[in-house]
Amino acid sequence: MDKSWMLISDRFSQPYVDGVNSFIEFAKVHWGEARKIKCPCINCCNFYKQEYDIVKAHLLISGMIVSYNPWLEHGELPEHNNLDESNGENDEDEDEYDELIEDYQRGNFIEDDTLEREDVRHFDKLLDASQCCLYPGCKNSDTLLSFVIQMLHLKIENRWSNKSFDKVLEIQRRFLPEGHVVPRSIYECKKSLRDLGLGYEPIDECKHDCVLFWKENAHLEKCPTCQASRYRVNDSKGKKIPHKILRYFPLTPRLRRLYMSRKTAKDMRWHSDKRVDDGVGRHPADCKEWKEFDLYYPEFAQETCNVRLGLATDRFNPFGNMSTSYSMWPVILCPITSHLGDV
Repeated sequence: MDKSWMLISDRFSQPYVDGVNSFIEFAKVHWGEARKIKCPCINCCNFYKQEYDIVKAHLLISGMIVSYNPWLEHGELPEHNNLDESNGENDEDEDEYDELIEDYQRGNFIEDDTLEREDVRHFDKLLDASQCCLYPGCKNSDTLLSFVIQMLHLKIENRWSNKSFDKVLEIQRRFLPEGHVVPRSIYECKKSLRDLGLGYEPIDECKHDCVLFWKENAHLEKCPTCQASRYRVNDSKGKKIPHKILRYFPLTPRLRRLYMSRKTAKDMRWHSDKRVDDGVGRHPADCKEWKEFDLYYPEFAQETCNVRLGLATDRFNPFGNMSTSYSMWPVILCPITSHLGDV
């Protein structure tokens, strides 16, 4: 089936209109008498069901997701290509990072228009990193993005210090052939991944835990409750070191990315699509509190993509040495809509 029309920029040209009509007819053949189908426009992203006329209008106005091929949600079966002579494990890794970039691109279509230009620039950087070979003559799967992700994972898994991590990068740079693109430091590695939008926001906190220096308190240098100084060091050179810092991981972009990923998006609807309601308690959706909530808020419960969150908090010592005074007190929100929340 010819799908070249999906790439046509003029969405009111006759070839594009004919392509949209062919897609609608294809979906009708598979779904039969169904009144609504998933809309593959760049705004709905196959997350929302619409009537056929609305789907057609969306595709003409906004366009279809260019990476949506084959049309799995509308009845088309995937093609099973024969494996080439390359190593299967490397191909899987390469596909994994390609999917990461595609999911990020698809999520950007949901963003506000004011952020679109910045998101496109960030996507271009990530796309370049995912396609940039680590050094001349290396395998296609050995890209800058895959190198950075795996090296940072290795650092965390083995508890390397930033200094030792920089030393490892220095040695690698020395022995790799000319033309390599290995980062010089952990700062450059983190900077290359920052465009994924999964960073955190530092917020100064009163040393007695009275308030956060945030919003209406952001400009204050003393706690409005106990009058304690905001900063431990506040010298004339402009160097200000706060007593405490809250590291806030914004919730909205993380929830959005659970639906951006093709793998986790299915899990987020598990409670509705795959859970067996046989009276046995296997999932939070089986408990009476969940069901009572659905009775009080039927409109919320009707939309299966809505997310229920569970809050957990407890103090712990991150290095397992309780003789030290340093500890953390994280507040964690877990999605319990799917079996992701069972972890």
